[in-house]
Amino acid sequence: DVMIRFYNGDIKVLLCTSIIENGIDVPNANMIIVEDSEHYGLSQLYQIKGRVGRSDRIAYAYLMYNQFKRMNEKAEKRLKALQDFTELGSGYKIAQRDLMIRGAGDILGPEQAGFIDSIGLDMYIKLLNESVQEKLSGVKEEEEVETNPNLSLDAYIPKEYANDSDKIGLYQEILMAPDIEDLEILKTKMRDIYGELPHEVDMLFTKRTIDLLVRISDVKELKEINKNVEIILGDKFIRIKGIGNILFEALIPYLSFIKVSYMNNQFKIMMKKRKVWLDDLENILRCLANIMKGNIVKEVL
Repeated sequence: DVMIRFYNGDIKVLLCTSIIENGIDVPNANMIIVEDSEHYGLSQLYQIKGRVGRSDRIAYAYLMYNQFKRMNEKAEKRLKALQDFTELGSGYKIAQRDLMIRGAGDILGPEQAGFIDSIGLDMYIKLLNESVQEKLSGVKEEEEVETNPNLSLDAYIPKEYANDSDKIGLYQEILMAPDIEDLEILKTKMRDIYGELPHEVDMLFTKRTIDLLVRISDVKELKEINKNVEIILGDKFIRIKGIGNILFEALIPYLSFIKVSYMNNQFKIMMKKRKVWLDDLENILRCLANIMKGNIVKEVL
């Protein structure tokens, strides 16, 4: 009787227990307040949150907790996960985070799945997917080799910035960022949650930015040689019409500390390491990426 009256709009506010998570569909409900949310499980909170926003009306979910009560680490992670994953279709990401927080259990332990604990869940899933695809298609997919510059950067997450259990997820998020825009979003999110980025963490983002720029600018090799950085361009540059003039014009602002040469059918840029050499390197790579992007656009047109 109570639920029918709530469905019909005769009751404006419904006070209930966590039973509301079990598939209740009330399209006109657009706000839910969860008291003592730190006591609930992650998947349970995700289900409860999903009781609102089930029609075309903007919905709000408020997860309340006592500000004077010290929450345990797992409760903080559960609430943080719900704050992070708010877009449509986040159920799988929530399940992954829940797995990281609570642990995998016996089904993915050494008794059931070999030594997954030694290679990690992500690597296990990756290898499993590759094996399944190879079995279905009969062809082993060749993995594209990504150039990873080996730069002497003091880049890591200090223990004062984040605890050990959070570090694994943060390292993975930085490493798996697909492009520079997503990396900047992640940087802002980490700053909001953990505070101002220390130098070591900032270097992590710089390294990943350089990795992404190397990939999109078709750099074949990038390495440090004493007080210089050597950049060898890929074969795609050779096929660009008038590339010599294009490179010269793009790199004019940096000619005081770089030398461009052409040998063995490939371009090489030798950059002197100034005090701001990382900024110099990033700017040069952005120039190369813009050249490559402009050439791709011309080919498409």
